[in-house]
Amino acid sequence: MKKKFLSLFLVGALSVSMLAGCGEKKDTSDGSADTEETDGGEADSGSDDAGDSGSDDGDSDSDDSGDYSNKQVIIGDSSETSGDITPMWTNAASDYNAYKLINGLETVSVDQDGKWVTNDTVVDSMEETENDDGSKTWTFKIKDGLKFSNGDPVKAENYVFFYLFWGSNEVLTDLEASEASASNPRYAKGYAAYSSGESDTFEGVHLIDDLSFSITVDASYLPYYYGSALVSITPEYIKGWVPEDVTIEETEDGAKFSDNYTSEYIGDTVNEFRYHPTACSGPYMFESYDENAYSYTLKKNPEFPGNFEGQTANIETVIYKYVKQDTMIDQLKTGAIDLLLQCADGTDIEAGLDLVDEGGFDYINYARAGYGMVSFKCNQGPTQFEEVRQALCYLLDRNAFAQTFTGGHGVVVNGPYGLQQWMVNEYAEEVDALNSYAYSPETAVKLLEEGGWVYNEDGSDYSGEGIRYKKLDDGTLMPCVIEWCSSEDNSVSDLLVTSLQQNPDLAAAGMQINQTVVTFSELLTYYYDSSEENPYQMFNLANGFGNPYDVAYMYEPGSDSNTNVLKDPEGTELYDLAVAMNQTEEGDDEAYGQNWLKFMQKWNELVPEIPLYSNDYHDFFTTKLHDYEEDGYNWDVSAAILYANIE
Repeated sequence: MKKKFLSLFLVGALSVSMLAGCGEKKDTSDGSADTEETDGGEADSGSDDAGDSGSDDGDSDSDDSGDYSNKQVIIGDSSETSGDITPMWTNAASDYNAYKLINGLETVSVDQDGKWVTNDTVVDSMEETENDDGSKTWTFKIKDGLKFSNGDPVKAENYVFFYLFWGSNEVLTDLEASEASASNPRYAKGYAAYSSGESDTFEGVHLIDDLSFSITVDASYLPYYYGSALVSITPEYIKGWVPEDVTIEETEDGAKFSDNYTSEYIGDTVNEFRYHPTACSGPYMFESYDENAYSYTLKKNPEFPGNFEGQTANIETVIYKYVKQDTMIDQLKTGAIDLLLQCADGTDIEAGLDLVDEGGFDYINYARAGYGMVSFKCNQGPTQFEEVRQALCYLLDRNAFAQTFTGGHGVVVNGPYGLQQWMVNEYAEEVDALNSYAYSPETAVKLLEEGGWVYNEDGSDYSGEGIRYKKLDDGTLMPCVIEWCSSEDNSVSDLLVTSLQQNPDLAAAGMQINQTVVTFSELLTYYYDSSEENPYQMFNLANGFGNPYDVAYMYEPGSDSNTNVLKDPEGTELYDLAVAMNQTEEGDDEAYGQNWLKFMQKWNELVPEIPLYSNDYHDFFTTKLHDYEEDGYNWDVSAAILYANIE
């Protein structure tokens, strides 16, 4: 089966989580921005008021304070890690968080308030030029003396390599069973010709000198509401990804690789560095991954000059590990972990709060910038038909579901949004007016009948019992049977079994859902497979949105990141609305909000997913951990942990 994976927008556009209890994370860094998954509850990234959560001077070494040992922090995440730390292939939220800790030196950063700012720790100068054809060029000069964790210098070519490598046909499609996807290169001028292999040069990417390079964003993506976020990129370690004799050449038509850059020649180095990055640009560097413990060990990077505020890591070692939902509170209590991220399940939250009351533990909570959902494949099977997706919405009591799962720490949502996003609050009345798909088996049956699901298996008129069938254009009969892929040890899956799959009203309506339980890594494989041969049409996951809220690539016809695969004209219409949202003039919040609302209204009509809930997240941690704040949106654990200290 051909695997296609979602991309991630440098500092985090979205992430997918498995939905079990406390887990989902964010989605990305650059390599892209796209999705997130977790094992149960979910979790995102960010922080509401995380601005001054740590020391003000930026550089607080562990031996400067007698109060803190700052030797090690163990972070627990209920989203299962896979060891595939580079998010351009997979997009598990937990892997992505580890990735962001070892990648940094980005050109443009997002601050604690969600503003996109030039990273003055890295950038010596940045110039913006409006071009006659409507495109826009950003020219960067980086500071001299920047280094990777192994001491090798960071130069302009390392940023250019990001575009050439992640935009190349060799990486996107030619590496056997390992197609990758990254969103930033898609915006650059000349991407279509370069990524398809039609041209060996990338027109919008130029290597000027050792410290200078330029990126030209195609006019079709401008204006862009989030401004310079389009050119927020991190440097790649060239000697890790490709053999040393592969070089970058500058031409008047754009930058290009030397002729020995072929998928066959780079395949071995790519697959090795993907899992074992030996040189890192972030506050931490990769040391190891324990596949038995599902844990990453990351060490402080001595060469990291600091984030956009000059802040370096205080804590020497970060162990980032998967913790099962049914044991995670006990692991916190016994000291097996120091910090438990983004709990969403109401039962777990109450257990954590009880632990806080006993003493020795604390917590922060914040509204989530994401939602739990049931996701559909809309290009095959019964879920390709709008009436089936809508009928399933009417056959799930989402209010009861949200109350049961979140324990009162969340609410039902009616689209792909989270409670923390400013648009939700600004347009509260309009959001409330979206179709809530209130529980109604009668409406579900009516929709199915109107959609042509009116036959028995033998082609006779539906008898009122058993599975309904629909006559397709070729005359064959399709049963209203949906194949559901869910992950193991998943409390949301368990709740969906009782509230939807085994709901007597579902069977009475003439529908059937078959559940297959797999590991989370296996689920991701099928989730990102958008072929019509995919055996599954339904998945339960969670999406955490980042800043920027750029979801156009998720609905772009033909995109590897388009996991729903809505058929035309529905798919194109939704994509166009997402693009219109992106192409709002920077600073025009009112226009952006209106465009966002139009997108939500159409999405709510098409329901490529059943939105389940958005909720409050709770991070629980030992009181030995100090100065830790995140908000799940602008400021996530990878940003917040730099400012934290531990006794």
